[in-house]
Amino acid sequence: MKPKSIQAKLFYNYSLLMISVIIVIVISFYFYISDILQRSKSEALFQLSAHISTEFDSQIRNMNSASTKILFSDPLHELFFSEMFEINKSSVERQRRFTNIIFPIIGYDNPFKQINMFHLSGEFANIGDVSRFMLMSPSSITSVPWVKDTILLKGKRYISLPHSDSWKVGDDIVISLSRAFPPAWGEKVSSILEVQQDYQVFTNIIENAQVNPNLQTNKDIEIYVLNEQGHLIYPLGWETSEAKPQAYWKLVNEHRHNRSSNSLINSDGRDNNIIAYSYSDVSNWTVIAVESKERLLAPVNTFRNIILLLGIITIFITLAISYLVSRSLTIPIKKVQKSIKLLSLNTLPPKNESDEPSNLNELEHLNLAFNEMRLRLQQSLEETVASRAHELEAHNFALQAQMNPHFLYNTITNISILAEENGQQSIVEWCERLSQMLRYISSNHAAPVLLSEELEHTGNYLNLMKLRYEDNIQFIIDVPESLQQVEVPKLIIQPIVENAMKYGIHVDPPWIVSITGTLHADRWELVIHDNGQGFDEDRIRQLSEQFETTDPLVKIPTLRISGMGLLNIYSRLKLLFGHRFTMNISNHARGGALVSIIVKHEPGRD
Repeated sequence: MKPKSIQAKLFYNYSLLMISVIIVIVISFYFYISDILQRSKSEALFQLSAHISTEFDSQIRNMNSASTKILFSDPLHELFFSEMFEINKSSVERQRRFTNIIFPIIGYDNPFKQINMFHLSGEFANIGDVSRFMLMSPSSITSVPWVKDTILLKGKRYISLPHSDSWKVGDDIVISLSRAFPPAWGEKVSSILEVQQDYQVFTNIIENAQVNPNLQTNKDIEIYVLNEQGHLIYPLGWETSEAKPQAYWKLVNEHRHNRSSNSLINSDGRDNNIIAYSYSDVSNWTVIAVESKERLLAPVNTFRNIILLLGIITIFITLAISYLVSRSLTIPIKKVQKSIKLLSLNTLPPKNESDEPSNLNELEHLNLAFNEMRLRLQQSLEETVASRAHELEAHNFALQAQMNPHFLYNTITNISILAEENGQQSIVEWCERLSQMLRYISSNHAAPVLLSEELEHTGNYLNLMKLRYEDNIQFIIDVPESLQQVEVPKLIIQPIVENAMKYGIHVDPPWIVSITGTLHADRWELVIHDNGQGFDEDRIRQLSEQFETTDPLVKIPTLRISGMGLLNIYSRLKLLFGHRFTMNISNHARGGALVSIIVKHEPGRD
């Protein structure tokens, strides 16, 4: 394929179009699916964080409710500030009563790890897995970090970070909700109530929330829980390296003012992450769910790669199809081009056998139109040759008619002089009129003449006939003066009158020939009528058919030396007036032949 050929342009443009469409579809599909997955995952992560936050709130509410009920129990309050911690018989009874009061408050199934009530002075009551009443050193109590924070809140609740149980030896991790309270309202706080919950309870909430419908833990999702100071609550083990969760917490705090969304996409320089968070007003904890965008889009990337591979295969198939399509499009054009190159007079007529169709109507029509053009060109060439032949024939005829005109004129003049010397005046008149007719006929111009000139020539002929037949012939010429200024071809009336004399004298005289002209608003008419035997019906039908089928632009009827002929007259009038002209041949109702020449006025003429 040449670079600038139609086939090459079709191939390149069609291929580029198909490749562009495939690339746009693949890219659009990838980003569309990616956006849907990100939105869906953001929503799922938010639901996960919200569910975990709700479960945490439920635990905190239960712990807070238990602490409130215990502190507002007057019998329990009275016993706690009595001599319950002294070692005597009555103190044991008080401790038993204390336990019997507290268990109905929290429930006998005890949903909490431990409930601890203690004075800062060292009296300590422990109720839960192990119930005991003991005395501790005040310094061991006040040295616990969360105890100091609880005292500073002066009765408000305090939720601790995950920590080991401060009151027994072991590795149990708990979260404490504690309140400081005084012996009586208005006095200085001196005691603390601690409700402990096993840290594993909170861990189980997170793990259960991450279990998918297939009962498999989604390990791709990272969960972080931080308090309002940004301290990590979950997961444990990050105490020495909290950079990652701290970065998420900072990002969430910056984004928290946007109430329209609880999710965002973060790029830390190494990986893009989808982050969703849920903040609780109950615990003041923020639950953050994070999933790597790369892991999320891994199936989409795999699908993208498959689509790209299929796209490359499709591109190669498209290139092959483009080549075949462009080739099929250009085959008819190449055929036309080849035909044009080989076109000559000898190869002008198209082949009769048809080429194999290309199944492309427009291009096949182009090829057919070219073949039709060749046929019309051949016909036009034949018509031109025929017209040239007719022109040469007419020219030869004109040359024959002009042969030795001086000899004819001199001969007629000599006859006229001789007749005049012998007193033959009728012969002199014959010679004058014949000389005028010869001059009119032998003039070498083919331009139209005035109707008055044609009528004068016809009058000369009729006068000659009258000299011969005397009173046996009569003629009438009635044409308005205005109509006589119309231009008509030469020799259109006299040949018709001559034809009337030829066939009209076979009846008893007088023989009457009339030429009548009429001017109407839309046309003018010229009627030649004789009182002879008229036309034969077969002859009328034959002439009418010839008039209908004769096209003077294609073939001019053969001129005859002996006369011009009706068909010749019809052709010359048709050439001059075109579709405005009509010739009617008929017989008159009172007898005789009738020839009518009718010409409509040109459009726009008044």
